[in-house]
Amino acid sequence: MAEDGHVTLVPRPRAEIEEYFAGWEPVEPVEADVAPVLARRPDGEPPADPQAAYYWAGAARKP
Repeated sequence: MAEDGHVTLVPRPRAEIEEYFAGWEPVEPVEADVAPVLARRPDGEPPADPQAAYYWAGAARKP
């Protein structure tokens, strides 16, 4: 019998998410450490306000 999946969502402001990436080298396609999810790998038109986001994403390499 499969168990129900559970997801914990902890809303955090962008500044707090950026702290996770402090001192790391950002990975393309964006130059910033953190960006709205839709801006990371857009499939179509970018959002009207690129800073408006429900979810933030980032990718970086540890130096």
